[in-house]
Amino acid sequence: MNAAAIAAALTEALEAAAATEAGAACVLVSLNFNLISAPAPGQARASVARKTRTLVFMHADFVGADGALIASAASVHRLTD
Repeated sequence: MNAAAIAAALTEALEAAAATEAGAACVLVSLNFNLISAPAPGQARASVARKTRTLVFMHADFVGADGALIASAASVHRLTD
């Protein structure tokens, strides 16, 4: 797995979790990606940091099979409905 694949996995997890939290379609406004250690296979885990009437602020971590943090991301999504 390379850095681009990790970034894609984090982006997909953030977008899906934001849409679920909002209960409506969302548009990605901003994304900040940080690679913390060497790329390795793992899993993305997304959570809501904060939600307003029109925005959803998200955070996600990409952790390896051993539980070590490989990358993190933060995003802002705007509700479209």
